[in-house]
Amino acid sequence: MALELLSVSKSKDSKHRHSKDKFVDFHVPTGLNLLEDTEYASQAAMWGIEGLPELGEIYPIGGAGDRLGLVDSDTGDSLPAALLPYCGRSLLEGLMRDLQAREFLHFKIFGKQCITPVAVMTSSVKNNHEHIVAICERLEWFGRGRENFRLFEQPLVPVVNAEDGKWLISESLLPVGKPGGHGAIWKLACDRGVFEWLYCHGRKGATVRQVSNVVAATDLTLMALAGIGLRHNKKLGFASCERRPGATEGVNVLIEKQNFDGLWEYGITCIEYTEFEKYGISEPTATNDR
Repeated sequence: MALELLSVSKSKDSKHRHSKDKFVDFHVPTGLNLLEDTEYASQAAMWGIEGLPELGEIYPIGGAGDRLGLVDSDTGDSLPAALLPYCGRSLLEGLMRDLQAREFLHFKIFGKQCITPVAVMTSSVKNNHEHIVAICERLEWFGRGRENFRLFEQPLVPVVNAEDGKWLISESLLPVGKPGGHGAIWKLACDRGVFEWLYCHGRKGATVRQVSNVVAATDLTLMALAGIGLRHNKKLGFASCERRPGATEGVNVLIEKQNFDGLWEYGITCIEYTEFEKYGISEPTATNDR
């Protein structure tokens, strides 16, 4: 779904609920469904392939991957999500092979070689950063050159017990820390100069890969969304899907609120599933699954 923030409006046609000192309401955002117009989706994918030399890639792979239960068979140490084996290769290797395939497709169609700069958000949990560096060095930076990679490490945040709300403390009496999550990527990338680095490589935008689903992006979706963003000079775009009952995932909403000047403002935001009850987000049903 490729979206831009909507401009300030003076419209007051709909009812709003009061929240603190503002009126706020949420709506289902409208977006582009690539399945409904396959011809346009194919054209958008071609835009994405053509515009590959203007795009970078950002991989947030600093997660702990606790639910995966990855363990080193030799040492018994827990392993991070970046080392998830898939088709005989690690998750990081799979991401790079996919990128190389898109670059080769660009070369076959347009006759020009391009090397995409890749920014990787790592973390210190389970030696994630060291593991990622080791993979890159072992594979000689995938034949792309060290200068085409930018690794930046996200900070760990303290963890609290879900039952009593107390801080979790390790045996060494230090707070237990976990990666701050994908939401940390924007400020962190800005603070670490990642966006400037991409700009210096001649890039107008970047594709952020969601890597929790290893079989995602095996169709034209990524190329199509990137193509739409480039073609129409979008500021931000993201892929979304319909909600499923009981899914522990956040939901994208169009937020409508009144500012202190009495004007109505609109924009896209995400509400996490832990906040549904607080904001009155109902559970989807069989007849209303968005």
